[in-house]
Amino acid sequence: MVKKKYDLLNIEIGTFKRSNDKLSIKIDKSQFRYDSLSELNELKKHQENFIDLDSIVEQENQVILTYKLSKNAKSLKELIKEKKAIRTSIAKRIMNQDILKDDTYRISLNPANIWYYPMNHVWYVYKANEAMPFDDNFSPLMKYKALVLYCLTGIAYERLLNEPKEALINNQDPMVLQVLNSENIEDLKLAINSIDDSISYQEWQKVDTKEKKTKRKFIITASSIAIVGLLLVGMVHKNDQKKLIALEDKQKIELTKLKYSSMVQSSLDNKNWKEASEAMKKAGYSKEKQTKTFLSLKEYQEAINADPKELNTVVNEIYKNNDEKVVLDLELPTGTEEKINDELKIEKAIVSYDSETLASQLSFEENKDVLLRMGQAFLENNDMQDAQSVQTKLFGLDETKGDYLKSMIDLQTATDKVKDSQKKLDEANKIDNKDKSKGDKVKVAKSNLDSAKKDEKLAKDKVDSLKNKIGA
Repeated sequence: MVKKKYDLLNIEIGTFKRSNDKLSIKIDKSQFRYDSLSELNELKKHQENFIDLDSIVEQENQVILTYKLSKNAKSLKELIKEKKAIRTSIAKRIMNQDILKDDTYRISLNPANIWYYPMNHVWYVYKANEAMPFDDNFSPLMKYKALVLYCLTGIAYERLLNEPKEALINNQDPMVLQVLNSENIEDLKLAINSIDDSISYQEWQKVDTKEKKTKRKFIITASSIAIVGLLLVGMVHKNDQKKLIALEDKQKIELTKLKYSSMVQSSLDNKNWKEASEAMKKAGYSKEKQTKTFLSLKEYQEAINADPKELNTVVNEIYKNNDEKVVLDLELPTGTEEKINDELKIEKAIVSYDSETLASQLSFEENKDVLLRMGQAFLENNDMQDAQSVQTKLFGLDETKGDYLKSMIDLQTATDKVKDSQKKLDEANKIDNKDKSKGDKVKVAKSNLDSAKKDEKLAKDKVDSLKNKIGA
């Protein structure tokens, strides 16, 4: 859970509030310039380097934007706690992204609007189109300088925007001077690349020095043990020597892990998935960790390649990200056991709605996640009978998921009733005005429609409540 100080994050046009994996900001409607809220829907489209916008809602005199955070994402406001190598790596990533180069949207570079994951992942939250409020008082170069200096020194971004030289007050680091003296964005990119290379080299030197010191200690200790061994019992010498060798081997293993962990990040940044997979194995990543790493980047096929047994985990994540069509393109590595191949066939049958395959597998399926997806597929294709059969079976395996599917069935029933009531109201309105019964029929039809809409809203509220409970 995020510490309290990071629950509220202030940017130029408002304050983000974080609650678990949701990040929301309320902005006065008066600051917007749209005729219809639908003009903001373009912002919901997934874009690389941006946190996904989950919903846009008008509420009284405010517009509420809600974003969905990755579990691994950390606020850039926390960056100062990281080691220098991580801070320079993140600054380098920011400059290499050069997010302001594309002027489709106006993007805040305030650290409160930026999230990261070591070593090289950076995402932005608030982006504004022409209908949205935005504070644009500084040039891109000034913003980038302030942000890079914030990453290096931890001094408040807002202060550095107004007076970049504040970075020198308690820090005469020549690296800071490099940033301050950059005359354009390309100069700044070169400066931070140079700084990151220098810091990375220093970190490796520390590791190398530590390894050499450790080896010297081994030699000294081994020599001492050898002398004592000559005076005492030879077996003691042999046992201690084995311990020392074991310790030295452990040190080499740790160093190897560190080396390949760096290669993992580099390969992921370059989208070289094969190289990243090999580096993960050499760095000692478990299959589960490999899968989670690829899932965090929405690289579903690579996640499957890492461990085909995690198929259900991968498909669950695909559905959470509304990427269901990707399932049709998934392939299992050669040699995957037949059981998992059959599971993938069912998942593809759900997405393509192969009703015959689904109906034939219903009595055999025991995976509650798969059953829920089957039930939703039947429901979306108006097969209420099979949807109810799935719900009955699912309820016996997982009561909450069973309730959730039932609530979706009830919502569909309520929605159908609204459509039917609307149709009857339309028919009543078409009755000839000379017909004296028209008024009463319209009144009854309106009443039935209002009642149906209330039932639909209650059903939808229940679906939303249970959806949160199951984490869908």
